[in-house]
Amino acid sequence: MELQVRVAYETAEMLEQLKEYYERKSGVKYSKGEVLSRAILDTYDLWDEIEWTNLKVEVEERQVSPGALRPKFQVSVDIEDKIRELKKIITAYLELNKLITLGATFKYVFKLALYQIQSLETPSVEKILFQTMNDFSDSDYSKETINAINNFVDEVMLKLEENELL
Repeated sequence: MELQVRVAYETAEMLEQLKEYYERKSGVKYSKGEVLSRAILDTYDLWDEIEWTNLKVEVEERQVSPGALRPKFQVSVDIEDKIRELKKIITAYLELNKLITLGATFKYVFKLALYQIQSLETPSVEKILFQTMNDFSDSDYSKETINAINNFVDEVMLKLEENELL
């Protein structure tokens, strides 16, 4: 089934960003419909539990052609059913009286896919500190030095938590 939809500039940027990511990761070229389908399938299990309005993602600024704001997507009937389902979920979450548009639906699914990717790629401060601490613990430093490093990391973690940075 072919869908043509009007999308916002940011949505077109997210589509291109996801397309590049999926192609780089798999080494295979993706059509716009395949990017949409992959984003839907990769995020489907999260739809009922995600806070749709709290998704923070880094969207890379790009030059988007005017034609990219009216993309055509070739999708299967199964994906089309999932799109209808997502429209209802987001509409209910946002407490709207009428269904959101296809363009808005695609914006949310692309945003969730990027959020998921960026969450996996971005190491947390906590992970970095504890990995570094473990590296020191596995080395030939004295027990006093390792204890001092452990105490320092614990103190840093405490300060980060107190300032709500973790």
